[in-house]
Amino acid sequence: MSNSIETLSVLLTRILAKNLSGWETMEMLAGAVSQSDSVFSEFTETLDGVLGDTNAPAAIRHQVLLLCISYMCGVAQLSTGAYFLRRDFFPSIVSVVKTPDTEQYTFEAVLFLAILANYHKSDAAKLNPYLKKIRETTDGDFMRKLCWASNFTLSTAIQAYQNVQDDRVTATLTTSFGAVVNRLRPDRALSFSTPTSSREEYKDLPPEITVVLLPVQEFLRPNPLFASILMEDLTLEEENSLQGTPLLCTIITLSSYLFVHASSTASTRSIAYANLALNIVLTLVENNMVMEFITQTNIPAIHLCRQRLPVLPPPRRPVQPPICAILDCCVLWLRHNLNKRLEVQAYVNCVWICGRVIWFLQHRRLRLDYYWKELWNSIFGLLNFLASRVGVLHTTGGVELLATETIRLLDYALCFSESYLPTPQSLHEFIYELVRSASVLKKQSELLQTLAGPHSGRNKIEIESKLERLLKVTSFFEDKIGTTLGNAKDAMKKVADEIEANGLQLDEGRSEESPPSHSQDVMDFGRIACGDVVAVLP
Repeated sequence: MSNSIETLSVLLTRILAKNLSGWETMEMLAGAVSQSDSVFSEFTETLDGVLGDTNAPAAIRHQVLLLCISYMCGVAQLSTGAYFLRRDFFPSIVSVVKTPDTEQYTFEAVLFLAILANYHKSDAAKLNPYLKKIRETTDGDFMRKLCWASNFTLSTAIQAYQNVQDDRVTATLTTSFGAVVNRLRPDRALSFSTPTSSREEYKDLPPEITVVLLPVQEFLRPNPLFASILMEDLTLEEENSLQGTPLLCTIITLSSYLFVHASSTASTRSIAYANLALNIVLTLVENNMVMEFITQTNIPAIHLCRQRLPVLPPPRRPVQPPICAILDCCVLWLRHNLNKRLEVQAYVNCVWICGRVIWFLQHRRLRLDYYWKELWNSIFGLLNFLASRVGVLHTTGGVELLATETIRLLDYALCFSESYLPTPQSLHEFIYELVRSASVLKKQSELLQTLAGPHSGRNKIEIESKLERLLKVTSFFEDKIGTTLGNAKDAMKKVADEIEANGLQLDEGRSEESPPSHSQDVMDFGRIACGDVVAVLP
């Protein structure tokens, strides 16, 4: 049987590489379009039968799994892929993951599931049975295996960046990642040529194995149990944890590298992975259960990318809540991706992440010990970029939304600053940074007028009101500071004296309503996912 599977795999790979249409594929593989139903139904039934047969040799099941993946990646979104939706492969995939002889193939199995779930995802969300299976499964053991395989693989992806430039303070990553990594093609997993320039250094990154982020996202959004399992490692006593770095921390670390290098090579692939990571982070912070853990559980500080200037300041404490690292990741995105080809929606997602974090902190009255000044400066940098470069951006689509959401974030951060900032000094720093950026804030009125469309309407009035409040507070403290603005120490003292004497004296109209949920399915990642899956498998 092994030879037959190998022969069929080679045949399918050659045929599907020709970029045939759906009906041409049917004629080539079934002999005629009229026979396609019976041939493809028997084909999928046979594959599913072997894949789910726990008595079959592990090597044979692995070959069949690779054949299934090659086929689905090869047909992409062609109609012949629909036969894999008619047949329920989910039990067989779970069997591969949970059977001791085949659990080493978890990486491939969960990728197969993710590819199936992404088949015609945009127009078949309610029809694709795998989306329903992912949403409704309560198999915790299966999801833990998914987390295990993802963690090892994503750790290897991080190592690929560090092979180019080791930015770790100490070498803390494990040097062996087990069969999950050893089985992958070595030339696609860890081999990178010696860099000759900054652009060359990262042009092949992230490595293709990073595609395992896709099944993580597919489970994280719709399945509440998966989010709980993701949090399990954070709650384990350190002496009882044998799993090493929790998957959540690995995802955050990798995200920092993706965000820092997203725009450095002008690669649509690196941008796509950064967007996927942003969606994962947005999904995390919009989950209240997750937020309870990551805002109040202290863990060793998470390593973040330090490969481009300006680097982040070192963590305030050796142990801190993971939410600090998430905010740091937002700072990295905001800093390192300002260019003419502005990834507007990615920036909007980043602003939404910051807004959701601040809302949760003030809602739960949690004061976060964090380098807030880094975040404020990054946000003002974004607003300044928009105001000064809007005329030369390659696209202005969505820029109005980005500008309004950023102003909304700043207004909310100011209105509730006394609820989440850790000390009076951090509040004084915030006001001081507002005053220092007064010219940037004043430019926003003109920017909003320039970007306003015929449907801005009520939202325009609301945002103008928020901007007016920001400008009013800024102007008030600007007058108080006077000529001492250039002297930070004296200016901060005047801000502190005024706030301690009279408070912020903000206008009414603040809203504590929960912000709407913005996380959504990633619809356009399937093509890149299929290419990377094919590249990394043997």
